[in-house]
Amino acid sequence: MKLRYITCSGVNEELSYDKLIDLSKQSPLVEIGVTANTSTTYKWLEQLLSLKDSETMNLALHINGKLCSDFCAGKIDPDANRLMHKKDKKGGSLIRRWQLNITSNMYLNDTNNIQNIIKNNPDKEFIFSCNRNPIILSFINKLYKSGLKISLLYNSSYESSILPKRWEIPYSCGYKHGYSGGLDAENVYDNLTEISLIVPSSYQIWIDAEHNLKTPGTTKFDAELAKAYIKNAIKWHEKNAR
Repeated sequence: MKLRYITCSGVNEELSYDKLIDLSKQSPLVEIGVTANTSTTYKWLEQLLSLKDSETMNLALHINGKLCSDFCAGKIDPDANRLMHKKDKKGGSLIRRWQLNITSNMYLNDTNNIQNIIKNNPDKEFIFSCNRNPIILSFINKLYKSGLKISLLYNSSYESSILPKRWEIPYSCGYKHGYSGGLDAENVYDNLTEISLIVPSSYQIWIDAEHNLKTPGTTKFDAELAKAYIKNAIKWHEKNAR
């Protein structure tokens, strides 16, 4: 098993550009997950994308709540839509990975609109958070049967900071697969070992941490906690990747 990305989520305009750039330079595997759910965050992200260093960053946009529900229904927020068309100097998408954190209380019966969005953006990777909830699984299965290439982020903790009792095997080898839920600097090494025991040896996965990268007792992203998490994930990768 190899790592595709070491994702640090929950980044927003509270983090300085200097710290963000420094974080992204810890490893080519580092991905910055931006939760863009306010106009302020969108404006900050647009400024970030205008920086020269942004072209060397791995950026993912994470969409939650009503914005996510509307996105799946084909109603893309104007700010998000503008970001979808941002290109680098080579003509590629500046934000290549778009994560939709779907929940069972969203309207997920109709997949036609989101299928059209995915088809019209072949240069982007669309990620759907998932767990064993039957409503979410039904939605994922409809997308899978459509023949579209999508990626899945397994998160059994339902956006909490609790580690799962056991990690799930990939739903299908047809998906690119990631894992999240309760990961932090102290446990990431051992949990990568556990995950490596249940996925095919040739698999490339990514891991995603958010809640445990915040300063304790606050909602503020902590760059130092993120660095420690990255360091231990890289340590595992360098020793065990095959």
